[in-house]
Amino acid sequence: MDIRNHPDAPDFEELQDILVEPVPRSEIEARRENGALLIEDNVREREDLNVVAYVSDDSDGTNANDIGVPLFRLIQLFGTPQLPEFQAGEDISGRRDATFKYLFRVTNKGDPVELPSEWLMTIHDSHVRFAASVAEWRDENTDFVADPKLALASYALALQLVLDPVECVYEGVPF
Repeated sequence: MDIRNHPDAPDFEELQDILVEPVPRSEIEARRENGALLIEDNVREREDLNVVAYVSDDSDGTNANDIGVPLFRLIQLFGTPQLPEFQAGEDISGRRDATFKYLFRVTNKGDPVELPSEWLMTIHDSHVRFAASVAEWRDENTDFVADPKLALASYALALQLVLDPVECVYEGVPF
């Protein structure tokens, strides 16, 4: 089911006071140098939530854009992915399910709506489909399952970031 139709997902309007900012690469590298691991809960792959996000005006997936469109929009907004292993020209032999990934700090500036005041999320591809994950820094590689409300809110935020074109037209096509 598309995130916009999921009965437990927040409406986009409920998320208007939430700030999404990329985590600086220097912060990522510093945490990793101190031994921290970024652990993620991929919302798209959670069977208990059964949710997808179509990058389309239609929530039924009609005329959905392929993964290149959200990546292009993310690059327009934030530049290239800041995680070192997803930089162009880096060794890609370890990539399995994702070819790009952005790490964001999310800050809830408004009514909590049952969400924490701050959390981390990644926006990435998962088996060439648009995906988002709730993320945490941990000292060891342990299983992590995010609260369902937080997972759904993160996925809705991720879709909201890439759903509308950034004002740019090339050969008559809006991006």
